[in-house]
Amino acid sequence: MKLTTLLAASALLTSGVSFGAAGIFDELVWVTTITPFDYGTSTFYEIDSDTANLFSATEFQGANLGAFTVGGSLFLSGQQKSFKNGGTDVTQHALFWSLDGGVTNNVLNYPFQADLGGGDQRWGSDATGGLTSNILTGLPNGAYTLTVFSGIITNNVDASPQIFNNRGGQNYNATFTVIPEPSSAALLGLLGTAVLLRRRKKF
Repeated sequence: MKLTTLLAASALLTSGVSFGAAGIFDELVWVTTITPFDYGTSTFYEIDSDTANLFSATEFQGANLGAFTVGGSLFLSGQQKSFKNGGTDVTQHALFWSLDGGVTNNVLNYPFQADLGGGDQRWGSDATGGLTSNILTGLPNGAYTLTVFSGIITNNVDASPQIFNNRGGQNYNATFTVIPEPSSAALLGLLGTAVLLRRRKKF
């Protein structure tokens, strides 16, 4: 069984707010896979291609996140930065996600982390845990699409009250698959075959 922590930490400038009073930047996604045989490996993903060269990260859009056995775990969390100018204040950060084009988006509210100076702030979580429940819970075998986009809320002074990074309304999509766990019967069959082959070698 795999334990996978998907950390959607984002970064990009929402179109139309590059020179505005507020915006989003430095959004990255960490995918950490932990199995019983290792301590976990992490792969960086980024949501907007504008940051690909800076972070040497693979784009989330179009990525294959891997295969997970039924009963496995996939947690979503993240981190992103925002800027603000003049009387504009950023009061909330969130990541929105859904599976297979669901019309209802799950809202993942990021807690405030740090002031970075000059009006820049960091919101989200560290790369060590998820902020959602297990996304794979109840999913049968099959292929799935995980869709995400990000947003901030402002005080509505010199900026829109809500600013989104959603790829022009198309959002960002990555795929994964859920596969069955080997049945106990199949495992016993393989074990029996191995024992039989071993016995034959003795003769």
